[in-house]
Amino acid sequence: MTSQPERLELLIRAQGLPEGEATHLRALSSQAGEAPDQLFSRLGLMSEIDIAAAYAEASGAPLITDAEPASDPAFEGLSRDFLTAARCAPIRREGESVLVALADPFDADTLSALAFALGPVRAAAAPAGLIERLNRQSDAIQGAHAGANLADDAERLRDLASAAPIVRLVSGLIAEAVERGASDIHVEPGPRQAVVRQRFDGVLHETGRLGASEAIAVVSRIKVLCDLDIAEHRRPQDGAARLPVAGRNIDLRVSIVPTDHGESLAVRLLDPKGGARGLDQLGFTPELAETLAAALDRPNGLVLVTGPTGSGKTTTLYAALRRLAGGDRKILTIEDPIEYRLAGVSQSQINPAIGLDFAEALRSFLRHDPDVIMVGEIRDAKTARTAVQAALTGHLVLSTLHTNDAPGAVVRLIDMGIEPFLVASTLTGAFAQRLVRTICSSCAGRGCEACHGGGFAGRTVVGEGFLVDDALRALIREGGGGDTLRAELTRRGWRSLAADARARADAGLTSLEEAARAAGGDV
Repeated sequence: MTSQPERLELLIRAQGLPEGEATHLRALSSQAGEAPDQLFSRLGLMSEIDIAAAYAEASGAPLITDAEPASDPAFEGLSRDFLTAARCAPIRREGESVLVALADPFDADTLSALAFALGPVRAAAAPAGLIERLNRQSDAIQGAHAGANLADDAERLRDLASAAPIVRLVSGLIAEAVERGASDIHVEPGPRQAVVRQRFDGVLHETGRLGASEAIAVVSRIKVLCDLDIAEHRRPQDGAARLPVAGRNIDLRVSIVPTDHGESLAVRLLDPKGGARGLDQLGFTPELAETLAAALDRPNGLVLVTGPTGSGKTTTLYAALRRLAGGDRKILTIEDPIEYRLAGVSQSQINPAIGLDFAEALRSFLRHDPDVIMVGEIRDAKTARTAVQAALTGHLVLSTLHTNDAPGAVVRLIDMGIEPFLVASTLTGAFAQRLVRTICSSCAGRGCEACHGGGFAGRTVVGEGFLVDDALRALIREGGGGDTLRAELTRRGWRSLAADARARADAGLTSLEEAARAAGGDV
């Protein structure tokens, strides 16, 4: 199978497209003169990985979804322009032949040219983004010394950030991460190279290396996208942008901090539709979801979700807001940052540069006569006191705290200077949660391509929570701490976070090690 029309038909069959859509694609391909795989990728009909898998199956070539840059000196003489145009990359020597990754393993002309330069070659199918990443290692911009000079030249940085190779490089890094299901990308500079890592299910995996100058160019490109100061290298900068990737928009949340070897970059990837979950889709047990719903059904009071950074607290609050946003309530939020846009909710972001912090915004909100207020996080005594006052005056206030467990929310508020009787009067419910990795269904935890060899694919939430009733309110008013509250809840048959985590492991959803990590070893 060598002709472009035949390859187009292959992808049409692989995707199972209806005849009407297939006819349109045939006409479009004929007019544009575009390779079928590039057409399908551009239109968002198939991911690059799925295209490579279809080509591999049809051609009999092996499928490569991840690889390290080739280190054989014999490959250095290959023209970078040729490799880029042909969308191919040498991988490694295998005996007398060279394994070569191609976006189109049917490309006989490219294989002939590679055989002329390298000797016998064996074709492998690979995603186009992976091939581009592998070839970046020999780009014209590399070398630590050149990188140091480049960082001080703002004009060169602006030009470089808009250059086609860097635009493609950054787009490829982001597209690859999105296709693989990564939550964020990290570019961490070293003395000669920068390490690129992606986070899957809460765990970082190295996915490549960049030359020093290349890393500077990547950071500069991200700064341009986020409208940050391209010449500033001494102070941290935060920003945001939205990019189209594979047919959908992806929001970027960017943090850049200076280090001893250059600027370290972290890019969080957010699908605007990814936060659209209801309470019943979070993964809580039905009992805990019902308890949370009951807290939200109260007309006023303070509802707190606790846990460490990255435990899914904000996702839970967004699900709560969606439940409340029925059109008959005035809902205001103050966040840092706004992660997802919610219909029927007026959302604001803090701006410390002008004195707009959580407490100041919360005071202003009260003049709008809202029914529901969401405060992204209670970080200090001023915010805590304002939130309690809002709850006392008839508002439903949702927020998060950094505590280890749900009863700890009471202790934390009191430690912030809130009198126990005020906590008892305003706290409606407290919840704690963690995210645990779920065992990969494709390999049952042994490790495969679907789970990047880790044995886990996806995450679910484990948690605990309680509503404050008259008996608990009396304990809080009397100064009862977390241990006292936990003892009373346990006496009632309450299911703790540790018990929830252990139950998920016993059900085969996660491992005992993951359950123990989530519960602090107490399973």
